[in-house]
Amino acid sequence: MLEKVSELDFFTIAEQAVSKSECSGVAVFTLNEQGEPANLIFLMNNGETVDVTDFELSFKRFDRRNQGTQKVEQFSVNGSNLLSDVEGVAKVLLLEDFSAVGGLVFLLDKQGGSATQAELAMELAVERLKLALERTHTYKCPVISTNTQLNQKLELLNEIGSISKTGGWEVDLASGVITWTDEMFRIYGLPHGSPVSISTAMAYFPPETKKAIMTSFDKVVSEGKEYCLEGFLRRADGKVLRIKATGKPRYTGKKVTQVFGALEDITEQYRLLETEYNYAAYLTAILDNLNDVVVTIDTSGTIITANKTMSTIFGYEPEDIMGQDVSILMPDPYAKYHSEFLKHYLETGRAKIIGVGRELPGLHKSGRVFPIELSLSEVVQDGQRQFIGIVKDITERKKAMEEIYKTAYFDDLTELPNMRSFEMDLARVLNQASSQFNALDIYCCLIDMDNFTQYNLSFGKHVGDRILATIGQRINAAIDGDLKVYRGIGDNFLILSTAPVDGENRENENIINTLEWEIHKAIVTPIAVDDLIHSVTAAISSCRLEASKASYEKVNGVLSFGKKRAKKQGPGSVLTLDNAAFEDYNRYNTITHSFQRALQNNEFYLMLQPQFNASNEVIGSEALIRWEHPELGMVSPVEFIPVAEESDTIIDIGNWVINEACRLLHECEQLGKHTRIAVNISGRHIVRADFAETITQLIEKWGLAPDTLMLEITETTLVSSIDLVRERMEKLGELGFSFSIDDFGTGYSSLSYLKELPISELKIDRYFVDEINFHDDEVPIVNSIIDLAHALGVSSVAEGIENEFQRKYLRQRGCEYFQGYFYSRPLPEKAWRDFIMNSSLSKIDLD
Repeated sequence: MLEKVSELDFFTIAEQAVSKSECSGVAVFTLNEQGEPANLIFLMNNGETVDVTDFELSFKRFDRRNQGTQKVEQFSVNGSNLLSDVEGVAKVLLLEDFSAVGGLVFLLDKQGGSATQAELAMELAVERLKLALERTHTYKCPVISTNTQLNQKLELLNEIGSISKTGGWEVDLASGVITWTDEMFRIYGLPHGSPVSISTAMAYFPPETKKAIMTSFDKVVSEGKEYCLEGFLRRADGKVLRIKATGKPRYTGKKVTQVFGALEDITEQYRLLETEYNYAAYLTAILDNLNDVVVTIDTSGTIITANKTMSTIFGYEPEDIMGQDVSILMPDPYAKYHSEFLKHYLETGRAKIIGVGRELPGLHKSGRVFPIELSLSEVVQDGQRQFIGIVKDITERKKAMEEIYKTAYFDDLTELPNMRSFEMDLARVLNQASSQFNALDIYCCLIDMDNFTQYNLSFGKHVGDRILATIGQRINAAIDGDLKVYRGIGDNFLILSTAPVDGENRENENIINTLEWEIHKAIVTPIAVDDLIHSVTAAISSCRLEASKASYEKVNGVLSFGKKRAKKQGPGSVLTLDNAAFEDYNRYNTITHSFQRALQNNEFYLMLQPQFNASNEVIGSEALIRWEHPELGMVSPVEFIPVAEESDTIIDIGNWVINEACRLLHECEQLGKHTRIAVNISGRHIVRADFAETITQLIEKWGLAPDTLMLEITETTLVSSIDLVRERMEKLGELGFSFSIDDFGTGYSSLSYLKELPISELKIDRYFVDEINFHDDEVPIVNSIIDLAHALGVSSVAEGIENEFQRKYLRQRGCEYFQGYFYSRPLPEKAWRDFIMNSSLSKIDLD
């Protein structure tokens, strides 16, 4: 039996045995029926094969009870004793039926070497010999005809084409056996059947190609990664070929046991591609490198051909899938009804998939369902109708689309849906609710963290992010049913009922109120971050809007309006907007969008309230803005100024007031009357970089002295932006402008700052003036403000004086200037001018 094993197999087994055990020689022998050596069919000694004419070999007779190695007693070949300097060890090859057909002899150095290593090498060699023997009797010769392979490939791929000038190879990792097709020998320029090994095969590649192939081969073995690369090969006759090399793993279980691939001579292809003389070869090269499955079926649904990508995408080898029904590649219900669909098309010519790309599920051999894109076309081949399908695995594309969707519609930090998701869901709920006949509401809630910017500044953004992530998790855990939480912009969250709410069901209102307080408790529960405990609060504003009257813009506006109201109530406030609040929002919205029109249409006007000294002489006036809205009527400054301060609208209004005051002062100057007007300056206005330049230009425009304008700023403005305000005040003070601190006593200003700033007067807020009544002899706060003004060397002005008792009290305590209804109500422009011009020395008699 061993005589049928090729000499190439003997040679490679011996070559590996010598490298593993460091023995000097290996021999292969056969046994007769008595278990004695019959023939010596192979001998390699000192790296050379020996032609055997006669031999003598003896060792202890084979015994099935002793299957280990045995010491060789005598071994001579062609009359020469091989055991003069070495010792021999024999091991018998035992087949599965326990028959002994032959064995191996290792010639080992007597002076050294590892017996264990030699025994392991001998075990490996016996197993390889057994494998070679089984392959000889079970399989065809490993060197197969390339023409046969190409014919099979041609039948398999049909019109797709065949792989030309391509040799196949396989390496068994356990035995080291290399199998080549005869095309491989032709490519290398070697005689058919020449002994080959990995080292001899790689020697024909230049360094760059050799390095690339060896690196890729190692990755196939270690990582199971396929490779396909191009390079050059120098044949045995010296001719250089351009080649394409591929390699793939074959597994036994989860272990790579063989590596196989192809070596294609693409020299001619490159020449033809470059000259464009052979379009068919060009097309074949393209199809051969497709990442898509190309499959053809007949009118019964039987697979005729498939390319090699079939194994990559569907897990079937092309030769295994041919002859099968194409429904094997489809999950139910597509597989179940495919034959009916095909029959319907053949009978009617109507189909929704022919000539149109379509996404469908595919069925892998393992049972895994995955997404594919199928393009199907009909052809006539040799008079027969056939269908060519190109199948693309779009798993990665789907994953990428999911990632894009997640990025577009979800927040990275909290993993909650983002504002874009909120907008989409809200539009859907509004559409759903508006399609109902009965009145339905939508429920929304805005949760805005209090002073969260300060957290980021104090503890770092990473702490703020972790707090937001925790809050998002807590809110999400608190809601259920149709409610859904979203990450808003910055440090806020939104909750939306994804189903319309019955507007007449009061029970829903109780549930929502309970939910909002549960959310409030979840937020205020302390959060531990980096061994520190953080306590945060949030303003919660919610609303229920009639769906038929709502829109995305209105919902956002109402929630923002409610948030501002909640913030005014203090940290951690919860506010639910009722119907009356919606009216307030509509009024607020109207005011917000009317400012520019009001400025253009002169809807604003000034009222001026005179200010008096202790001698009842008019020493100046305060400009008070009024607004007569064409729809809302008179709008109080208390209402519209805070709205204007939410944007730069307050700057436009401030500039208008200053310009009007300057105009009035100019007119008085033209009439020979010198006076002063105080104007209120917003904190947002004074911190503008161009504020000083703007007010200076207005003074110059009307030809006025800077001291004719008294600039009033609130104590709160002074405290909130002390550095910028101080810089602007110092610059304007150098130009001659005077400043009055309005509403003094309501803020927390520093006395050191007050001492250093160019302040001319402190204005006592009317809140404190109101405390002066007939029941209290002393008002300590008023007294303190007047005393402080004296200490700072500035004037004190009391506003809101409404009776004689208040006037006398303030005069007795040393207040210099007075303002209020007791002296004069705010006057329209003409009345004020007449009052200023016609009053004798601008003095009134109150005593």
